[in-house]
Amino acid sequence: MVNQITSKLKKKVLSLVCALTLVLPVIPVTTALAATINVTTFGANGSDTSDDLTAIQNAVNSAANGDTVLIPAGTYYLSTNVNGKTGVKIAGAGRDLTTIKMTSGSAATKFFYLYNVTNSEVADMTLDGNSSTVLLSAITSESGTGNKMRHLRVKDLAASAGFGPFALYAIGSTYLEISDNIVTNTGVNSDWGGGVRTGWGSSHALIENNTISNTGRGGIFVNDDSPYATVRGNTITGTGKKMEGLGIELHTNTDYSLIENNNVDHWISAVRSKYVAVRNNIVKANDGSVGNMGLEVMVDHGITSGNLVDGGQQVGMQQSPGTGYQLWNYNTVQNSVMWGMQLQGTGTGFTEQYQYFYKNIWKNGPIGNPAAAYPGFDGNAVRIHGDTKNIVFDSNQIINNGRKAIEITTASGTDRLSFINNTITGNGGPSIDQYPSSAADLEWSSNTVSGNGTNTQLTSRGFSDAKPIANFTAPLTVQLGTSVTFTNSSTDNGTIVENLWDLGEGLPVTTASPTYTYLKAGTYKVILGVWDNGGRASVKEQSINVFSGPPDTTAPSAPGSLTAPTKSNVTVDLSWSASTDNVAVIGYDVFKNGTLIGSTTSATTFGVTGLTPSTAYSFTVKAKDAAGNVSSASNTLSVTTSAGDTQAPTTPTNLISPAKTDTSVSLYWSASSDNVGVTGYNIYNGSTLLASTTGSIITSYTATGLSTNTAFTFTVKAKDASNNLSAASNAITITTDPAANWVNCAGENNPCNFTGTKQVRFGVPGSYAFGTFTSTVMCSTNGFGTDPAVGQYKTCDVNNAGGSGGDTQAPTAPTGLTSPSKTSSSVSLSWTASTDNIGVTGYNIYNGSTLAGTTTGATSFTVSSLSASTAYTFTVKAKDAAGNNSAASSGLSVTTNAGSDTTAPTAPTGLSSPSKTNTSVSLSWTASTDNVGVTGYNIYNGTNLAGSTTGATTFTVTGLTASTAYTFTVKAKDAAANLSAASSGLTVTTNAASDTTAPTAPTGLTSPSKTDTSVNLSWTASTDNVGVTGYNIYNGTNLAGSTTGATAFTVTGLTASTTYSFTVKAKDAAGNLSVASTALSVTTNAAVPSTNGVNGQYYSGDFGTLALSRVDATINFDWGGDRPTVDVPGEWFTARWTGRVQPQYSETYTFYTNTDDGVRLWVNGQQLINNWVAMNGELSATITLSAGVKYDLKMEYIENGGNAHAQLSWSSASQAKQIIPTGRLFTN
Repeated sequence: MVNQITSKLKKKVLSLVCALTLVLPVIPVTTALAATINVTTFGANGSDTSDDLTAIQNAVNSAANGDTVLIPAGTYYLSTNVNGKTGVKIAGAGRDLTTIKMTSGSAATKFFYLYNVTNSEVADMTLDGNSSTVLLSAITSESGTGNKMRHLRVKDLAASAGFGPFALYAIGSTYLEISDNIVTNTGVNSDWGGGVRTGWGSSHALIENNTISNTGRGGIFVNDDSPYATVRGNTITGTGKKMEGLGIELHTNTDYSLIENNNVDHWISAVRSKYVAVRNNIVKANDGSVGNMGLEVMVDHGITSGNLVDGGQQVGMQQSPGTGYQLWNYNTVQNSVMWGMQLQGTGTGFTEQYQYFYKNIWKNGPIGNPAAAYPGFDGNAVRIHGDTKNIVFDSNQIINNGRKAIEITTASGTDRLSFINNTITGNGGPSIDQYPSSAADLEWSSNTVSGNGTNTQLTSRGFSDAKPIANFTAPLTVQLGTSVTFTNSSTDNGTIVENLWDLGEGLPVTTASPTYTYLKAGTYKVILGVWDNGGRASVKEQSINVFSGPPDTTAPSAPGSLTAPTKSNVTVDLSWSASTDNVAVIGYDVFKNGTLIGSTTSATTFGVTGLTPSTAYSFTVKAKDAAGNVSSASNTLSVTTSAGDTQAPTTPTNLISPAKTDTSVSLYWSASSDNVGVTGYNIYNGSTLLASTTGSIITSYTATGLSTNTAFTFTVKAKDASNNLSAASNAITITTDPAANWVNCAGENNPCNFTGTKQVRFGVPGSYAFGTFTSTVMCSTNGFGTDPAVGQYKTCDVNNAGGSGGDTQAPTAPTGLTSPSKTSSSVSLSWTASTDNIGVTGYNIYNGSTLAGTTTGATSFTVSSLSASTAYTFTVKAKDAAGNNSAASSGLSVTTNAGSDTTAPTAPTGLSSPSKTNTSVSLSWTASTDNVGVTGYNIYNGTNLAGSTTGATTFTVTGLTASTAYTFTVKAKDAAANLSAASSGLTVTTNAASDTTAPTAPTGLTSPSKTDTSVNLSWTASTDNVGVTGYNIYNGTNLAGSTTGATAFTVTGLTASTTYSFTVKAKDAAGNLSVASTALSVTTNAAVPSTNGVNGQYYSGDFGTLALSRVDATINFDWGGDRPTVDVPGEWFTARWTGRVQPQYSETYTFYTNTDDGVRLWVNGQQLINNWVAMNGELSATITLSAGVKYDLKMEYIENGGNAHAQLSWSSASQAKQIIPTGRLFTN
């Protein structure tokens, strides 16, 4: 980030040299309105070295508003700058034909000066600085509006002192256009040398499609109170020859600006501004240089989306404070020298916050790059460096980086971070550092973590305030030119303070429910980010298709062949054949008895659940498209569910409430039984279903969110898999306590003292353990028998409102505490069960006064990790569901065995698998040795103990899953319970499950289309007991090709006017082939005569509406600012050329595309070139071809704005480079 430039006046030093109008002789020619005035008429001569200043200035002075002053082909010399004039265009014959230079010894600082003029233009020439150390710009526009600098070449400005040089420069110049220029070698030895700079009140600048190379500092700069800038489609290389390399920088109050579709070598920066979008740029150095960073976007209300940062940068994305509310969506950062991204609050005096990172990729960060700024600390994907809060990482990929995936430094101030739905795999170091112990709030949810050096998973804590839920509705499709409204329906338990929209085009929007009209056709990802007053955030995404043609009113075809392959007593599985649509089918709606019961987004299957046994149902399906068109219904399918199980479970009994608070009631009941099996329980408040549990063993529930001091009547019903419900249990009426009055009574490990019997809670906000105690309780994990907030400092509160707590009677003390066995490091304990007025729920076991462990009902426990030959005293306390603890049992003193043998056996070696099946693996290994004797071996499947032997060196692991990889290790053990180190791991994949059932035969084989050399085939999908994996397509008895699931295929290479017979067979993963489909006989079309040239098709927008089809002799077009047909927009069209190309020689050919803008090229089905971005220049690729063979050829081209041209050339060892001639091109 460059230093802020504070003084506007000193930047205007360039304007002070030549502000006065030259005193000129009488003008010899009177000009007409809208005329073209040739400077040679005034004496300029492009073939000598004389000063042409007076002649050119006289020509300009003679021009009227709307005139063009023409400087024809040649080289002209100026002793000082030419002053522009309002409404006058000064144009050369083209930048390859007209050149302007300064006379020898000139002290001028610019060629052209557009001072306080309006709608003036300089275009179509080369401004050659000739390595002048005096020139500070080629053109300066100051205090004007609507001026243009276009189609220029500016080269070799060599000044190295002062502020500059800037090839094209603007001060306080509004609505300026700088486009389609080529700028080279600007101030390469200057700290400030740059290609373009507009600033100090230069609002609404359009800077696009420029090519800038070799600058001292950077490419394009917009600064100081210059809002509404558009920087688009520029290519910038060779930055930072003297100072840090900035490709593009927007600095200080450059609000409401757009940086998009640029290709730079280093550093796109936007700072100290608001409402800035940085979209679809490429930051990549191809010359081996290493810059400071790729993206630096520190703005308020910012969007950074769809950018690629690929190598050549120390840090891919760098953020420091001074920012507010930003969305970072769908960016890819790869091959960064140091870190993929750094969030740095430390040392700035501010907090980095309110950033949402959504569906970004940080990958392939290397280690050991010799250019790394901090060797040994490189290779981390994401670095969080202090004073960073309220940041969300959502659905990102952090993969295959050399060191840590996420580094959290020890710098203070990191808190309130959210990590949700991220994929963190294949990184060399830990998946994430441990979260700071001092941090109160962390969200860690649904992250996939695997294959890293350490697969660390964090635990959520804090965040008692729920995050907002982002939501909106909008049409899925809209016609270009039609406005679309995005209706915001986001919710929060507090206040939403920021609605930030990324509409996929244009600037960020913070209107709650905006209305927008898209400028170009295409599919856009619309993302809404919302933040609440607590700093929490969420996003919602939806795509919208903007089409350029007429509205889509065609409904999809009706789904066919609706069937029910399987059913049960309460379910029906439906399947149908896919519909077709003129645009695309986006999903299906499923109806039961005429009522919509569900939808799919593409699948042609649906499972209906919750049905009643022995009941007839009627099903239909309808297809839908993005325009909201719905097909007619499929065939009606009537299905009667199976009889199944009709016997209800027994009634739950003994419903009681062991505990309650002011807002909750705990319930407990005795389990029901069922002839098949209980699947869960429904809990009712009166006749209202309050909740359901899953599983037969869960016989308790706590109803929360209840009103204080209110009576509630509860019952419970058991249910089974067939939806049979039992009768209701006994009803109990419970009155909640009066509103709680929680008063702090103690910090952790201190006594909480109070009067009488009261409810006490232990923990942190949002995570408490509760109990009912009389007079006192120790505020500790021992006192409550659990740790509700591991690693955090906890406190105790007493409910002074009373809080009956329901059950206050403690269980009886356990008796008969004994030790049936012991070792040198463990003691096994056993005791007689306690009793309770309601029921004992478990036991706490104490070693002295320290809690050693708990059970959930068992009356035995083994205390481990003890010292040999040491006396310990153990006691046990019983507990119930209300948190009542019994008195302690009698103490039992036990002395552990002497640790006579502490030497572990040697590790087993030679672990191998002599045999395996689809569910088992047999293992064998070489015996270990021990100083006393090996007593057996433990066998592990991963970290889980799979079994043990008592000496044998073989073992078979059973109960495994087919086609699954398992890693096994073995440890030896001795009589003293010493375990050896693990053997080397052995990875074994179980055999595939045997499958001998072939799929059903494909049906409905048809040919929807054909040509003289190809036939398109389509068929209805087969079914299989496991799954169909693909289809083989046969031409007669010969295999013509295969698919991996698709039910369509095109057979090519056929002969015209020939009859062929086709069949299809389905296959599954086990290699089973179905019988063949019914054969289909198809006769290819008659041969189409081939002509020279290629088939040209021209479309509006990005392959929107087809406007023109014709045969083009070659691909060699230069439309300039025009277009191939009036039926396409001049600044937004595409073309596709198809045909065949026939080489003359058998050798390697180089194909060249020269386009402005994007291009894609295929030869013989192989994509050689793919650069579908704003660009201007030549690309090439090679392919080996054989003489006389006609190869398929396809070239696609997109015009994004500015000039338009497209050429296709080739060369080889025997063929000089040339436009591919007509005689070598064929239409088919």
